[in-house]
Amino acid sequence: MKGSLRNRVIALSTVWTVLAVALLGWLLVTQYRLNAERGFADLQQAQLFSLIAAFRIADDGSLTGTPNLGDRSFREAASGWYWQVALVGSDAPARQSVSLGGQFLTGPSLTDVPYDEQFTRTFETEGPAGNRLRVLEAEVQIGSGGEIAFFQLAGNQSEFNAAIAALAQNMALLLTLFGAGLIAINGAIIVVGMRPLNRVREALRAIHAGEEQALAGHYPDEIQPMVDEMNTLIDNNRRVVERARTQVGNLAHSLKTPVSVLKNEADRGKPVDPRLVADQADAMKAQVEHYLHRARIAAQAGGTAFRTDIDEALGRLVKVMRKLNPDKMIMLDLPATPPAFAGEKEDFEEICGNLLENACKWAAERIRVSIVEPSGDTGSFLIMVDDDGPGIVADQRDQALRRGQRLDETKPGTGLGLSIVVETVEAYKGDVSLGESDLGGLRVTLALPRARTVS
Repeated sequence: MKGSLRNRVIALSTVWTVLAVALLGWLLVTQYRLNAERGFADLQQAQLFSLIAAFRIADDGSLTGTPNLGDRSFREAASGWYWQVALVGSDAPARQSVSLGGQFLTGPSLTDVPYDEQFTRTFETEGPAGNRLRVLEAEVQIGSGGEIAFFQLAGNQSEFNAAIAALAQNMALLLTLFGAGLIAINGAIIVVGMRPLNRVREALRAIHAGEEQALAGHYPDEIQPMVDEMNTLIDNNRRVVERARTQVGNLAHSLKTPVSVLKNEADRGKPVDPRLVADQADAMKAQVEHYLHRARIAAQAGGTAFRTDIDEALGRLVKVMRKLNPDKMIMLDLPATPPAFAGEKEDFEEICGNLLENACKWAAERIRVSIVEPSGDTGSFLIMVDDDGPGIVADQRDQALRRGQRLDETKPGTGLGLSIVVETVEAYKGDVSLGESDLGGLRVTLALPRARTVS
């Protein structure tokens, strides 16, 4: 059962059904018993009142009366329904119902079961026929001379208990059938309800076997989000593999030239030029680092969700840049509640670090980093890096974003900074644009994905 969700749910449903049906049966039988006992007691009370009303003291001081309690059980021998009346302190024989057959009702002593405030008491005893009796007893003054009569009215408790037991047995049988049917219906519902999960399992097997590329078909609303996420994950994994193959192929192609140069240099049969070897080694190192970086961000983008608090990351970067460029005034403009970047901290720091380094290189004095959240739920936010440097004319901005392009050879660098920013941002499905800054120089605007708010 541990490995099967279906069996686990069926087992829990069965246990709950058994407990609920058992509790229901107990409540029904208990409630019926209470109501029946109350009705039994009320019947005996009414019969006792009728019995008391039927007797009086005759002129000779004896009991006289002909009670009619409306129940023929009092005329049937050993029926379990009896009455008995006797005068207290009199030697006269007690008056009895025909059903008692000349025998006498006995009961516990008054010490064991005393009278209540109305001089009545109730007790159980064994009757003449061996059955259990419920006896209602009372002492009542019925004569003008203060005579007290002793009244007893007995009901068949064994018959009552048997009726309750029969009801409980029938109730148990009916509720057992009801519970079994309910368990069967629940099991069928659970099996049918689990079928979409079986379809998911079969679809995954088909994907593993190469027969399908994604989980196809329509699923219930509770399962469809999981299916969509799994399809996204499968697609991301496929794209990661494709990108990795592409990056490996590109790396191999980019290394052909420096390898050929080194091989030709070695085949000349002359002393190797150390500067040429160093230049080619640097070129190979740059190519390897570049493609490793691209492979890393390609694997991360669109995969497992990351979250980076941009206020902390930007705060650290600005602090470092201020120390490295004491002659520059670097301003940081953050909203009251900064958004979070839906990506890795290292990538965010590399993006902003390259932009700040580039701005510090070209700015005359002032640099400003600001965060802007577009109106509406766009799922992204903007980072704008402004400087008061010479800027870039409009027809050269696209060239500046290309890999290895340097518009001014007098400035140090490889020309890879902005291209790395572009590749990283595009890997996160963001956007990079260049424009004019209100500070007089260049404005670089990044559109980056915003992480979901954690509730």
